[in-house]
Amino acid sequence: MPKRMHLLIILSLLQVCWLAGSAYAQAASPPVERNPDIIWVIVAACMVFFMQVGFTALEAGFAQAKNAISIALKNFVVYLIASIVYFLVGFALMFGDSEVGLVGASHFFFTDVNNIPLGFAFAFFQVVFAGTAATIVTGAMAERTRMLTHIWSTVLVMCVIYPIFGHWAWGHLCHHDQAGWLGKMGFIDFAGSTVVHSVGGWVALAGALVVGPRIGRYNKDGTVNRMGLHNIPLATVGTFFLWFGWFGFNGGSMLKADAKIALVITNTNIAAAVAGCTAFLFSWVKNRRLDAGDVLLGALGGLVAVTAGSNRLDPWGACVVGILAGVLVLLAKDFFEKVLKIDDPVGAIPVHGVCGAVGTIALALFCPVSTLTNGDRLLQVGIQFLGVTVAFAWAFGLSMLFFWVGNKVARLRVGQEEEIKGLNVAEYEDTASWLNFTRISRLQDLNTLLEQKVGERTSELLRTKNYTQSIIDSLQDFLVVTDPQGK
Repeated sequence: MPKRMHLLIILSLLQVCWLAGSAYAQAASPPVERNPDIIWVIVAACMVFFMQVGFTALEAGFAQAKNAISIALKNFVVYLIASIVYFLVGFALMFGDSEVGLVGASHFFFTDVNNIPLGFAFAFFQVVFAGTAATIVTGAMAERTRMLTHIWSTVLVMCVIYPIFGHWAWGHLCHHDQAGWLGKMGFIDFAGSTVVHSVGGWVALAGALVVGPRIGRYNKDGTVNRMGLHNIPLATVGTFFLWFGWFGFNGGSMLKADAKIALVITNTNIAAAVAGCTAFLFSWVKNRRLDAGDVLLGALGGLVAVTAGSNRLDPWGACVVGILAGVLVLLAKDFFEKVLKIDDPVGAIPVHGVCGAVGTIALALFCPVSTLTNGDRLLQVGIQFLGVTVAFAWAFGLSMLFFWVGNKVARLRVGQEEEIKGLNVAEYEDTASWLNFTRISRLQDLNTLLEQKVGERTSELLRTKNYTQSIIDSLQDFLVVTDPQGK
């Protein structure tokens, strides 16, 4: 037999063995599920996680430089604690098998999560949502609270306040045959204007009330001193990061790769843009100057407000919601700051608390009737208002009790000297930051002294010049009188 024939036979046998092995491997291993819904939810969850960068940059930019390290690390630690606590307890209370529509009672430690729709993709998406709710609280109490205060408040929010209210509104998302009592009534909150943002905002309100305003924020006559906003470019970058993450926040709430995602993201973008423009104009008319902080808060207020109905609103409805949010966020900011004397360094309460509530109610007014749960606009307004009220009573009431008792047991606020120096030094011994702060303070004092000395010297020179000029004028008058022809 020729050598060529031997070679062909050997190659044929090898090919048969390879094909047989491939067939056996395919039969032995389960088929790989390629689910576009899972892929989209995971991508959206990663975008929501990236919002933590936005929160940190925004809060650090809005605060004083001497507290920037404290804010950054507190946000990081809060997300760590929120992720762990929500994994242990929160997810089960929020999405477990419902007990009389009040609380979930399964899936602790993510047990049997593989058996629910989307599995771990859904669980991870809810973890980053919970992290957002927890991070909202840190901004309103920034620059004067201890690290332990934020840790224990995060545990409270993740173990009780957020998951239990979330079950009332969203209990059906995991087990479609059951729902919390608000969900059964037809309460609508697509991506969490109330469930996530208002709940976080009302906890922040309670915390800011108990710890009190920063030193130097208010004068004896009640007037407000401007503090913070030391790095507007950083705060602007943070706002853009949040805006980007919001596309995943709202778009991912579809929980499927659907063409309707385009409408959700379009509504999210247009509401933020319109709210930012509205805040720009309203701030200009009210103050006769441009306030960068107001413009950023306006855009964020629009993002929060449209979240509840971004899957139901037409784009014109999203514009209306944006206009409402752009005006109300600034009115609410002035009300909390100037009337109630509540110090909120980053505007978390008006942005998340107020705009979340406004957006949740507004969807019942501006969504097409056919998209409403009960098909009755007036009834839907009533249900939305009930849900918003319950969220306030639940979140603010429980957290107010917690902070009040906590402040009696252990001081929530840092000492006066620590606050004046800044938490960069008091908590993290950032000596370089303190030396820089004192150097700047001394330079400011020196500039003030120089301005005073220059002012005094200038006044003296002016007086000398005026005296000399008067002598010259007198001599000229004398010459004119003695010699009228000027000879």
